[in-house]
Amino acid sequence: MQILIRGLRRNVTETMLRDMLAQHAPVHSVEIVRDGDPERPWAWVDLAVDRFMAWSLLRQMDRQYFAGGHMHWYIPAHQEPESPADGAKRLP
Repeated sequence: MQILIRGLRRNVTETMLRDMLAQHAPVHSVEIVRDGDPERPWAWVDLAVDRFMAWSLLRQMDRQYFAGGHMHWYIPAHQEPESPADGAKRLP
């Protein structure tokens, strides 16, 4: 399930974010995007969780303080489930 995380600070690295998230869920990938305003990067995170666990993590982690900023979590609605029991497809 892909998650968009905003509210990061420029000193955040992919490793820092991956290590923090790995305490809560298996992490497929982390990509920090610094285009635009490099002082306020954002990240695409792909977690190995279903949509219900993703929403649970959003409620737990949204607006939490991390490395100098408050994270804002978003779950894009365009993800389609692979099957009713599975999570969402990875986006291209």
